[in-house]
Amino acid sequence: MTAILGGVMAAIFFAGATLASARSTRMLGAVTALGGVMLVGFIAAAPIVLLTAGAELPGSGDIPWLILAGAGNVAGLLFEYFGLRSGKVGLVSAVAAAEGAVAALLAIVFGEVLAPLVGVGVTVVGAGVVLTAFAPDPPGTPVRTRRALLFGALAALAFGSSLYATGRIGSALPLGWALVPARLVGVAAITLPLAAAGRFRVTRSAAPFIVLGGLCEVGGFASFVWGATGGIAVSAALSAQFASVSALAAWLLYGERLSRLQWIGVAIVAIGVATLAFGST
Repeated sequence: MTAILGGVMAAIFFAGATLASARSTRMLGAVTALGGVMLVGFIAAAPIVLLTAGAELPGSGDIPWLILAGAGNVAGLLFEYFGLRSGKVGLVSAVAAAEGAVAALLAIVFGEVLAPLVGVGVTVVGAGVVLTAFAPDPPGTPVRTRRALLFGALAALAFGSSLYATGRIGSALPLGWALVPARLVGVAAITLPLAAAGRFRVTRSAAPFIVLGGLCEVGGFASFVWGATGGIAVSAALSAQFASVSALAAWLLYGERLSRLQWIGVAIVAIGVATLAFGST
């Protein structure tokens, strides 16, 4: 039950972060929006880290993986934000959800032997991403840009690298450390340089979306980590369904229209992600 509740909560939180970021990036730009989200996330995560990280400190062998986990997550969010600024939420998030397939492929590259079902999941995710990317838009809607989908693919690569790095350090460090890398890297590489250059300006209308995005990012990650204590595969499978939740919510809240083939592509990605996660058990 812990894995199910944690995974469902994570999917809802991550979908909320995606929807909020879609609004804030169109108001402020991708870089400024990310700087704000990282700052809010850093503040929100601090007490959680203090309560759960424990006294154990990372060793020298953990540092490269912590850096990759943080940098990959921040880069993935930046690419996703660039995609959300010009593309549909449902399409960009569906392509970005291929992160699990990327992490699985990296595991194979680094010598892990994975179950055959994982290969099936990777193939299904790939098919869903291709269908989502090349399916025509509904009649009467603006032609979407391939640039947005390209950013979604880059986000998947970055998120997948971060996911693999997090998996490498997960068995060596307390769970509280999982919240540290992205927020620390994001504030150091995005927020502080923007503030130093006098370019970190958040408008009053965009502020609620920045706060919501930052809180949802932390809430999603914390929910996933909590759910993983009851079963990593189930928690991962359910949390990765944020793409489907985002697509449905964007249709209801923002009036985004997807064609039938695009909806089928989003569904195929969701099935592939679930297959991939359950095959990892």
